Amino acid sequence: MSKQNKTTLGKELIKSIEAAICKPSTVKTVRTGVDVKTLRSSLKMTQATFASTYGFGLETLRKWEQGVNSPDRSVISYLMCIQKEPEFISKLVKQSMRRISRG
Repeated sequence: MSKQNKTTLGKELIKSIEAAICKPSTVKTVRTGVDVKTLRSSLKMTQATFASTYGFGLETLRKWEQGVNSPDRSVISYLMCIQKEPEFISKLVKQSMRRISRG
C-alpha cells in the first residue's frame, strides 16, 4: 500500500471514529460469517422449515434475517456447517431429537 493510500485510509478511519463518538446510534456491529437469509433461500426452505430442521427458534431466525440480532460465534460455526453439508447436518439433528424424545 502506498503512503498516500495509507494516509487516506488513516483519515477515513479517524473520520469514522469521530462520527461514532458523536452519533453512536449510527454505528452498526457487523459480524462476518454466514448470511442466514441467503443460506436459507439457497436451500429453498421457508423460515419455519429451516428453523425446525436445524433447531433454531423461528423468532430468532427472523431477527437474524432482519438484521435486528446477529448469531454468536458458535452459531456462525454451526451455520457454516449447515452451509457446507445441509443434508448431513439435518440428519444429525433428527437423530439427536429422536434420542432426546425417547429419554
